[in-house]
Amino acid sequence: MNLSQRQLRLFVVCAERLNLSRAAEALHLSQPALTRALQEFESQLGVTLFHRSTRRISLTADGERLLPQAQRLLHDLEHLAGEARERAAGISGQVQLAVGQAFGCTVLAQALRPFAASHPRVRVTVVDANSAEITRRVAEAQADLGIGTPLGDVERLDCQPLLHAPIGVLHHPALIRLRAPLTAAQLEALPLLKEPEDTSIAQALRARGSGLVARMAGGTEVSSLALQLAFAQAGAGVAVVSALGASHPAAAGLRFVPLQPPVERTVFLMRRRDRVLAPPALALIEALRAALEGATLHRAVRRAVHSKPECAAEN
Repeated sequence: MNLSQRQLRLFVVCAERLNLSRAAEALHLSQPALTRALQEFESQLGVTLFHRSTRRISLTADGERLLPQAQRLLHDLEHLAGEARERAAGISGQVQLAVGQAFGCTVLAQALRPFAASHPRVRVTVVDANSAEITRRVAEAQADLGIGTPLGDVERLDCQPLLHAPIGVLHHPALIRLRAPLTAAQLEALPLLKEPEDTSIAQALRARGSGLVARMAGGTEVSSLALQLAFAQAGAGVAVVSALGASHPAAAGLRFVPLQPPVERTVFLMRRRDRVLAPPALALIEALRAALEGATLHRAVRRAVHSKPECAAEN
């Protein structure tokens, strides 16, 4: 005897409602079609499952004995079907990512479209922050992953380098003229935009004892990369950014001149050492690495060779 999932569902719905018109509505069938299907099911079993009256139905003794078994079988079949659908659809869940604008508007932007197509049931939450805030969020488990330069409490973090980007100045070549290599005299005359104290750029310059820190002090302080690029496009200032920042789509047409002697920032993938990453986070890491390989970045950006995880601020 071969019982189908459809037959079990018809029987269970009728047995739970004990009203053919309501059961037919729930099953999206006409009442005559439902009656015929029940009769065929009873004929196949060789027993009568329902007592019928003009308005209602009730279970026979055989129907009462079959009901709990049918409910259990139906539940198991639906559970198996659901698991099969989930496997076919891929992983599901959510992942929280804290990231800076430069990486977010370049590599991450290129990663998310194929990632969403491959993992439609994964919800990604992206928080735009500077490196100090990214580090804090990952350290305090407010984000599953962080992409930036580790600053602050890194004791609990594993950090994998993703790319290296020299720091330089970004300007509109038609409005502000610069010659490479940069000289102290040229930098002294530039309307430099000031980096906030807690950014990776400011930290890297301070760590190297760069005189650029003092030269930026009197400039307009701008915390947003988007605003820095807008000011540079308007000739209202010269932005101090990394080559990754110079890769931003809004930097098109601007000229990037690296500092001499070189100062470099490294961008890391950060995660908590004591937390096991869920499949959605692991899948996003894979998508980010693939996007990084094919991303259109400034020629001065160097992809990092995979190495042992470390956590170190700029030195």
